Amino acid sequence: MSSRVLIVDDHAFIRKGVRSILRSSSEWELCGEADNGTDAIRLSDALNPQVIIMDISMPGLNGIEATRAIRRNHPETKVILLTLHENDEMVKSAFRAGARGYLLKGDAEKELMTALSEVLQERAYVSPRIDRQAISSVFEEMNHES
Repeated sequence: MSSRVLIVDDHAFIRKGVRSILRSSSEWELCGEADNGTDAIRLSDALNPQVIIMDISMPGLNGIEATRAIRRNHPETKVILLTLHENDEMVKSAFRAGARGYLLKGDAEKELMTALSEVLQERAYVSPRIDRQAISSVFEEMNHES
């Protein structure tokens, strides 16, 4: 059975790129798309995706705020934040909000399938270019909470 995925990004060409990567495998079913955090919350309630691939920087409600709200209502939903932001504080904020993955847009073409698999197996995913040591304290916090 395929896993349901919701794509959220304010740029249509990013959504199209993610869509084309997902189509390459029958493992993933695209259940919807949104271009802002408010619609992401609404669609996560309506569509109940297993995974949400969401941009951080969007007009209105950003991806971190939307992740926090979605995880409050749907703790089983996995969120992978897809972003250009490489700074450690942004990564820490993402995981503290409940994200399970942090994927840089520059890594998405070759890493998206890996990120999806990792989060579905209850593991955290971080893009290879992010320094895991710098954010290890957040993973320790997450392990103590579970």
